[in-house]
Amino acid sequence: CKRVYPTWNHSVRQKRMSTNAKMSLYAALGVILSVYAVYVEHKMAHKPPEEDFTALCDIESIGASCSAVFQLPEGRMLSYFGLVPPGSILDVPNAALGIVYYSLWLTAMTSLPQVLIFFIASLAMSSSIFLAAKLFVLSELCLLCLSTHVINARLWWGAYSSFRAENGKSSSSASNNDRGQAKIKRV
Repeated sequence: CKRVYPTWNHSVRQKRMSTNAKMSLYAALGVILSVYAVYVEHKMAHKPPEEDFTALCDIESIGASCSAVFQLPEGRMLSYFGLVPPGSILDVPNAALGIVYYSLWLTAMTSLPQVLIFFIASLAMSSSIFLAAKLFVLSELCLLCLSTHVINARLWWGAYSSFRAENGKSSSSASNNDRGQAKIKRV
């Protein structure tokens, strides 16, 4: 016995699944880039002076240096903004926060309310805007950082679109219900 869904219902479901798959792909890429950023930062902080290490994102010919950017105070936003004391166990690199954020997208975002997803994505997008502006002011080029900012922008747009669609749907459903009740009262 095969179920037949109305065309609009099937296309909405298919579009939502496609959007979730895209968001998961962006989040997976974000995890990979964040893990690499944590590796580079750890390697730079703990390498012996005689060891020669060049990160893949350090491209001298175009003046890009992610390893230099990771060492800036803004590279640990929690302590930079005074939310945690410098050097504490919670004073983690921004990339570690990215791992948590992108992992959350991969594991729990589909089960959270849209308003919470939009709020979390907005926090990540706000930090990306702040950090991108800092890179611009400091005239630093960090391709890995810019890549994660683009990913955050795409995830934010997906969260915004879903939030708006859900809120638009609920308000239009309420309007339709009100119209339906009005018809019943007239009869």
